[in-house]
Amino acid sequence: MKSTDNTIQGKYFQEASILLAHEGFDTHAGDGELLPVAFKGSPLCQITMNGGVRYRSEDVDTEAMSDALDRVTSIAATTAEYMRLMENAPPLNASTLDAPYKQLLDFNGYVLGGMESKYGVQFTTWQWSYDRDGLVYGHYCDSNYAAAKKDFALRAGLVPEEKQFTPEQLIEIYRCCADTLSQDYELTYEQEQRIDAIQTKITEMVPDYAERMKTALEQDASQQQMT
Repeated sequence: MKSTDNTIQGKYFQEASILLAHEGFDTHAGDGELLPVAFKGSPLCQITMNGGVRYRSEDVDTEAMSDALDRVTSIAATTAEYMRLMENAPPLNASTLDAPYKQLLDFNGYVLGGMESKYGVQFTTWQWSYDRDGLVYGHYCDSNYAAAKKDFALRAGLVPEEKQFTPEQLIEIYRCCADTLSQDYELTYEQEQRIDAIQTKITEMVPDYAERMKTALEQDASQQQMT
C-alpha cells in the first residue's frame, strides 16, 4: 500500500503494510479506517486503526490461513505499539547524531532510538558518552523492534544477561527436542505437545533458526569426518 497520509493512522497503516509485505502478505487502501490484508491471493482479514484485527471465520478455515492470521495479528499489535511510541517520543539529540531519530527509551546510560524511513522504522541502541553529549557503540537492529527492545533491556541492565539463552544455545535445545521426538522414547501425547511447543517458541525467538540449524549440522558432519 502506497500512502502519502501523514496522519497517525496513515503512518501506522503504511508501516504495517511494509512489514506485512516482507512476510508475504498483500495490503491495499481500504475505506480509511481499515487496512485489508490478503494472503496468497485470498482475503484474510482487516487491520483496525488501533492495531486490532477483524476477520471472517470462512476466510481462516484452514491451518495455513489460521497461522497467517496469527502472524498478521502479532505484526499489527507490535507495529501499533512502537508507532504510538514514535508519535509521542521527543527528538533524540546528540552531537554525534545527524539522522532524525526519536528517543523511545532512555535508562542507565543507554538509549533506544527509532527513525522513520522508506523501509519502515529503523531501530538502534546506543550508550551515552560520559557527558551525555554524544552516542557511542551503536547496535543497529534495522526494523526488528523485538530485537531492539531485547538489546536495550540487556545493555541497560533491565534483564540480567546471564539469564538469557544465546541463539546458539537455543539451537542446541531445538536439536535436542528434535532428537527426542525422532527416537523411540515412550512419550505421552502431552509430553510431545510440550516439546513441540518449545520448538515453536525457539523458531519465534531465533528468526534465522533454519540457517543456524543448517550450519550446526554441517559443522557436525565436518567434525565427524575429521575423527
